[in-house]
Amino acid sequence: MAYEQAAGYADVFKHFAVDDADRPEQSCYPYAPVFPVRLNGGKSVIKRTTGPATAADAIARWVEALAGQGVGVVTPLPLPVDNPARVGDRFWVAYPWVGGRPYTGSAHDVAAAGDLLGRIHAARPAVDGMPEFGWPDHDAASVEEDVTGLRQVLGEHAPDLRDEVMARMEPWLESFMARTLPPVRDGGLPRAAVSMDFKANNLVYAGGAPVLVDPDNAECAPRVLDLALAALLFHNEMATAPPRLFTAGEWSAFSSAYRRHVRLTEAELAVWPVAVRYMLLEWGVWTLVDADEWNDPDNPRQRGFLRDLATVDADRFPLR
Repeated sequence: MAYEQAAGYADVFKHFAVDDADRPEQSCYPYAPVFPVRLNGGKSVIKRTTGPATAADAIARWVEALAGQGVGVVTPLPLPVDNPARVGDRFWVAYPWVGGRPYTGSAHDVAAAGDLLGRIHAARPAVDGMPEFGWPDHDAASVEEDVTGLRQVLGEHAPDLRDEVMARMEPWLESFMARTLPPVRDGGLPRAAVSMDFKANNLVYAGGAPVLVDPDNAECAPRVLDLALAALLFHNEMATAPPRLFTAGEWSAFSSAYRRHVRLTEAELAVWPVAVRYMLLEWGVWTLVDADEWNDPDNPRQRGFLRDLATVDADRFPLR
């Protein structure tokens, strides 16, 4: 996968007053433009955030409120220019660079990540203007597109799994609007401002404690969906993570650390298996179909993760 070149973002660097000598040649992240730079004499990073301006500003206020409660998360740099800011048709934000190490998959790192997610959900700062989680409205054509896409990618890259996975996934995809969506959407579940992207590759471990360095997909959403996303995709696209989803032991450590801060309601516990299936069908299927790494000889780890994701069941992540 090609890293985006910094030369195409001259207007962004100009807005943040980054000198030519302090600009990188390319993004440090293969999946989006994330540029390490020097600002105000210190190492920083410039990346995209969510628009419009009301959303970008709300996310900035949210992370500042979290940090004010001692939660490990980056906050926008104080600058003499707007930050976050609209540049062209996208919104951008500058953060301080967080020095530390990546996630290793150790027992400590797993539990510490669950602890951080619990702290984020428990903090619940009042923030106006947060983007609202959008509920899908799939028609027959979009369902068929998902079914066809999944069958094709498995047939090409994991033919030994295709029949098993499709026998389970195809009925779920076809019944999503009638059986999976309503219990989650209409269940009166507790909502919170959540990152909706709580994965290992968005954490940096500084002094042994994780810091969320990419909060910019944040939304107001049922918190149980954010937890389900972490259960399924925490190891996605993370070179130093194991080539799989959480094991039973890792999930126990992660969820136990999370629940030291969050008391899940009976409604959340009852809907949990459906919430996991919801995220598997909405985010997991997209991950499987969209992945470029199925046959990447330089990335066998991600292939292992994708195979595990294709065959996972909600029972792997109990909360009772």
